[in-house]
Amino acid sequence: MPRLLGKSRRRPLRRQPFWGWIRLLRPNVLFLGTGTVIGFAFIFTGGHPEWHEIFRVAIAMAAGIGFFSVMNDVLDLDRDRDVYIWRPLPSGLVDPTKARILVLILAFVTLGVCVSLSWRSLLIAIGLLAVSWLYNSRLKTTPLSWIAFPIIFSLIPFWVSESLHQFATVLWWSVPVGFTAGLVAHMVIKLPDYERNDVNGSRNVLHWLTIDYAVPVTWGLMGAYIVIAVASANVQGVRIEWIGPPAFVAILLTLTVICSSFFGVTERKLIIQRWLLSVAVIGVSIGWLGSIMG
Repeated sequence: MPRLLGKSRRRPLRRQPFWGWIRLLRPNVLFLGTGTVIGFAFIFTGGHPEWHEIFRVAIAMAAGIGFFSVMNDVLDLDRDRDVYIWRPLPSGLVDPTKARILVLILAFVTLGVCVSLSWRSLLIAIGLLAVSWLYNSRLKTTPLSWIAFPIIFSLIPFWVSESLHQFATVLWWSVPVGFTAGLVAHMVIKLPDYERNDVNGSRNVLHWLTIDYAVPVTWGLMGAYIVIAVASANVQGVRIEWIGPPAFVAILLTLTVICSSFFGVTERKLIIQRWLLSVAVIGVSIGWLGSIMG
């Protein structure tokens, strides 16, 4: 009997400190973001990359995403105590001081790896980290919260190309394509948190739009993103085998979330929409890059 009682007192995995550190790094976002730049790298090198360069690009991107994610939770600690008590910092799983040190370590890792790639890669990385800091510290709780993501998404193809010494003038299409992709990403990421952010004072552009307009605006932006990506690929020369399938899947996923919302918009549906449209954005971005660079 005592043994059974002892087992019942074991802390579940989600309450273990090491799991708190993993959650702090947003492993799902880290996996998707790093996987995307690895896909970009293979496209830029024609499928024949230098593996040491691919490895360094992946490490720099993973560290950069970690920098963004950990800083987000560090700066939001006071607000998160009200409505995000399960997060690693407000729940006490992770020491805030150690988390701040991790932010600095991740920044140095990102910049240190970029130094080994090229000076242009370093300059763009500095810009990406600066925009990440500006978003987390100043913009996130204002109607200007939408600005950072479009800038980040526009710069990433430039950063990967410069890291691999594969820049091409067609990459200027990354400005309109990345801009709209970033807008979509910002909207789908923030929509599930609409009510919590309204409660704890983290009001952003979605609250300026109100939920009634923010949801359809997101769908409209997704449609604009698909159109701009396909149009730019056609301007550079049609490569339907690259852009066709992901654009078709993205349209289907967008129509799916639109149809499901006719029966009411709920937080669960917005979370599902977050993941479906995030995958769609990534797929279209890889297809678009393959189309203009293939």
